[in-house]
Amino acid sequence: MRLGKIEVTGLQRVTEAQLVGASGLEIGQQVDVAALDAAAERLLGTGLFTKLSYRYRTKGVEATVTFEVEESKAERNIPVVFDNFVWFTDEELARAVRAELPAFDGKAPESNGAVATITRALERLLRARKIAGQVDYMPSADIAGGNPKHVFSVKGVSIPICALQFPGASAITEKELVTNSAPILKADYSQEFVEGFTEGSLKPLYWQRGHLRANFGRPGATLAADADKCAGGASVSVPVEEGIAYSWEQAVWTGNAALTAAELDAALGMQAGEIADGLKINKALRAVAKAYGRKGYIFLSLKPRQQFADETRRVTYEFDVREGSQFRMGALAINGLPAADAARLKAKWMLSPGDVYDASYIDAFLQNNLMSVNRPGMLRNVETSVKPDRQKLTVDVTLNFK
Repeated sequence: MRLGKIEVTGLQRVTEAQLVGASGLEIGQQVDVAALDAAAERLLGTGLFTKLSYRYRTKGVEATVTFEVEESKAERNIPVVFDNFVWFTDEELARAVRAELPAFDGKAPESNGAVATITRALERLLRARKIAGQVDYMPSADIAGGNPKHVFSVKGVSIPICALQFPGASAITEKELVTNSAPILKADYSQEFVEGFTEGSLKPLYWQRGHLRANFGRPGATLAADADKCAGGASVSVPVEEGIAYSWEQAVWTGNAALTAAELDAALGMQAGEIADGLKINKALRAVAKAYGRKGYIFLSLKPRQQFADETRRVTYEFDVREGSQFRMGALAINGLPAADAARLKAKWMLSPGDVYDASYIDAFLQNNLMSVNRPGMLRNVETSVKPDRQKLTVDVTLNFK
């Protein structure tokens, strides 16, 4: 039969053009029942439909095919990452997927059907280009379960990173960025890995120089031009937007009661006009937490919010302080020492039950007194255990000597 017309009933979100495109059928082509069955299987494989059937009627040598469908329930669409498909452009990859999954726009449903369909499309693309390797799938999300992604990659093929470029780099030279990227050079290319590396290892270089809003774009890769020096390797480009280098303006504190703003500023140690070194600021926040810890506030929460003034190139940090409850010293236990040594060490412990707990006291105590329980030729190791009781607001301390 010659296919003269395609009709569809039951569509709600998917368009008729999308369904026809996914079916693989074209008006005017010669079809038989086997071809129509194959088209129906392709449509079910997209994951867009839970039920699908078809019927056809003929007039002379022409056939009209009617598909009756029931669409799958609406699913959350999440981004799709083509992790190391360096042989293809983004458009080639998207076009290959849309041939199987017509509604594909860079995102896809979370269903197994959608994953299988994309995998099939990518495998067909690899075969057409005669590229050895298998398509691998791995769902991805951050540690809190947010930012979910479908990550597809090619396994069984080595794609070493041979060259790195950082378009947009000027405050930090491209040479310096490449030098600091030595750990990933010659490693197999992975867009996800390179992206994680730039966030964890290169972005701090900008923070240190006050570029607190610096951002790296999505890595891109192509086959390296010099096949002799880098056979099968990738040339990787990671765009960077450096932004303004900011200086420190001030800290604004809200919610603090146990420590004054002046005390918190002193603990923070930042001076107006100095470079807003992001690494120094992070270290300073730990100093603030220690200041609270010395007063028994061991569950402090600091939520910073940055206020950027681009006209003056300065940044103000607004801190929402949640101090929590103040804890007091509970019981002290010393294990692993002879009774006399344990008693002598316990007598030197100056935090009595009921005293305001000082979170820094343990380290200072051990530093000053550890040698008193060591014997010549016997160096004892100690492990500390701190157990806060949120009901009693006390902290029990155990020193385990080994």
